[in-house]
Amino acid sequence: MKIKRYIVDSLPQAIQQIRLELGENAVILNTNEKKTGGFLGLFKKKQLEVIAASEVANPTHEQKKEKQEEATVPTPMRTETEVLKRLSHMEEMLKNFSKENDSFTDSSAGKLQKWIDRLEDQEVDKAVIQFIVKKVKAQNPHLEQQTELEIQEAVFSVLIQLFEDGISREGLDPSVNIITLLGPTGVGKTTTIAKLASRQVLYQRKKVGFLTADTFRIAAVEQLKTYANILNIPIGVVESPRDFKVAFDHLKNCQMIFMDSAGRNYLEEQYIEEINDFLSHSLKQENHLVLSMTSRWKDMQQIVDRMKSVKIDKMILTKWDESTCYGAALNLLYHYPYPLSFISMGQGVPEDIIVADPQFMAKKILGVDEDEAGSSTEAARIVSAI
Repeated sequence: MKIKRYIVDSLPQAIQQIRLELGENAVILNTNEKKTGGFLGLFKKKQLEVIAASEVANPTHEQKKEKQEEATVPTPMRTETEVLKRLSHMEEMLKNFSKENDSFTDSSAGKLQKWIDRLEDQEVDKAVIQFIVKKVKAQNPHLEQQTELEIQEAVFSVLIQLFEDGISREGLDPSVNIITLLGPTGVGKTTTIAKLASRQVLYQRKKVGFLTADTFRIAAVEQLKTYANILNIPIGVVESPRDFKVAFDHLKNCQMIFMDSAGRNYLEEQYIEEINDFLSHSLKQENHLVLSMTSRWKDMQQIVDRMKSVKIDKMILTKWDESTCYGAALNLLYHYPYPLSFISMGQGVPEDIIVADPQFMAKKILGVDEDEAGSSTEAARIVSAI
């Protein structure tokens, strides 16, 4: 068993490091907020302490070397070393973790069961549910004495916190030259590009342009040309990376360029290589992976896993209005390091897209309306206290 401690800014950041260093089968034993840094006790930064563990099936060279060095120490000295202290601490942590798992398993009679069932129905995966339950219990030590509404507020506030940790408040980075939307077929990339571009034209008064690499679908090119005519903005078409120089020259007066990439089956490696070729230009770029809420969580996982070699900066989730199951959004932010920038919920341009909103998403998962979820002021107060 190998246990490691991480001090990070967010849970997704911790998960990424844990997977890299401890492997896919690692488990999170404990999380705890703490303040670090500062000057003379002031300006401390709130961070997250995460304890994770994994079985070490095949010891690394360094681990073998450590064991050999330990073996050379006389037995009486080793019993007083820090190693045994760590082992004792590890044993205690594992006991506590086991108790927490038992508590989670036996929670059917508890007041949280209604919301555990709801999260399961929403296809929130087990690891995320365990994390939520643990957070709610830690922040509400007298849970059994609380009313159903208070428990609902407690679950709601934890969901908001998780979404807060995994979103990008700025949406688009205003300093980048080109925004590229990536994603499989049918997720709504072209319509989403039109929404984002029209917001920049109408609300930010920016000079923008369109660029499409989706020559595989004639209809996609024509659709983007229609939007370009409506917005009175230029459009360029690239059939290969070699065409970029001419296309960029054509759009050189634009402050921001929106590129629509080809929608393909990204489970096939050849298309992943094709994406990387189209992203190899020298302009400052921001790449958004677009996924549809109508997709199954397992399918989303496969796509994101296969695109690990692609430079993805943020995610956009579309078709919220066409789904009744929203747990995948929470799963994505928990398991992957890509912040969520926008959520889209209709065909209207530009109105049917918003910067990712934690309260909106939390309400969707819990199936509660504005009144049931409590006032935004109260929710903000709860979140700030977490």
